[in-house]
Amino acid sequence: MVTKSKNDSAIVWSVIGIVIAIVSIAYCFSHVIDIVNSGMGRSSQLIAQLMWSIKGGV
Repeated sequence: MVTKSKNDSAIVWSVIGIVIAIVSIAYCFSHVIDIVNSGMGRSSQLIAQLMWSIKGGV
């Protein structure tokens, strides 16, 4: 049995949201690969700096 959506615009916005998420992941993937290729020392330094700025460091 097929059910009809009560709000067709919700489907459109859902598809737009999924497309934006896929594009965001594809964009960030190259940066993640660069971080991994840089070595663990630089990666741990980057993570420490990110955590410091998330906690409110200037």
